[in-house]
Amino acid sequence: MEKEEIIKKYIGRNAHIVEPLMGGMMNESYIVECDDKKYVLYIPTAQANEMVNRYLEKENQAIVQRLKLTSKNIYFDCESGIKINEYLEGNSLDKEEVIDINRVAGLLKYLHGSPNLSRGDYRPFKRFKEYEKEADEYIHHRSPKYKELREALFAEKEFLESQPLVLCHNDSQKSNIVACSTDGKYYLIDFEFMGNNDCIYDIAAYGNGSVEEGRQLLNAYYGRPSEEEIKRYYLWRIFLSLQWHNVAITKHNRGEGEKHGYDFMEVAKFFLNNAIDAYEGLKKGK
Repeated sequence: MEKEEIIKKYIGRNAHIVEPLMGGMMNESYIVECDDKKYVLYIPTAQANEMVNRYLEKENQAIVQRLKLTSKNIYFDCESGIKINEYLEGNSLDKEEVIDINRVAGLLKYLHGSPNLSRGDYRPFKRFKEYEKEADEYIHHRSPKYKELREALFAEKEFLESQPLVLCHNDSQKSNIVACSTDGKYYLIDFEFMGNNDCIYDIAAYGNGSVEEGRQLLNAYYGRPSEEEIKRYYLWRIFLSLQWHNVAITKHNRGEGEKHGYDFMEVAKFFLNNAIDAYEGLKKGK
């Protein structure tokens, strides 16, 4: 079905697309309005459906709804990945000038304290190797810096995989946290990567735009993080940066940049530089 058919069938015959939502590498998103109520329509990219178990995503989103940390889901097609949620009035944190970092920490702590875990563990290193293998189909020579960062990361693989597992969002960057203007609370959106993982992975994901922002969240989450917690933060930040570096390379070579209006090679460069920043933090240990 076309976008217009979907929204009219599952929201109402007066439903119409108001505007696209910018941002995000995994979905085309649109604000939809029907009888003075707003919704968000998510249409995944081709690569997103290869990367995401939609049946598990639907289950995980239901867990977060019960925790009252997200909006209500209206429609979810596990085969296509297309979904519709009620719209949270407000802005994602990447569009907010002032962010309450303690509120972000509280939001993630509440999620991590969920008595209900996901049916699936996130298994980050398995995913990493899959994304890297896809990128390697298009590039035949890795830069010395990428190899250095990867070696430093994989040297700590056993340490990272030994951490206790809690319910994690696993893509808790600022664009996936919404400051709701109606009640002042922070909410989570987009649960494609949710699963059980080390809680510090979520803190590191917040540093997608800036390693320092993630480090500030680490401080807010723990008060005075230990040396081990700091080490985990920087390692996961290197991990995430190299992971998204690989995804961006694949998207560029598949031609998704032109389709979705992204310069994915610039995205790839950004994340490699982000990984370098995190590596410098790891070496300093502060």
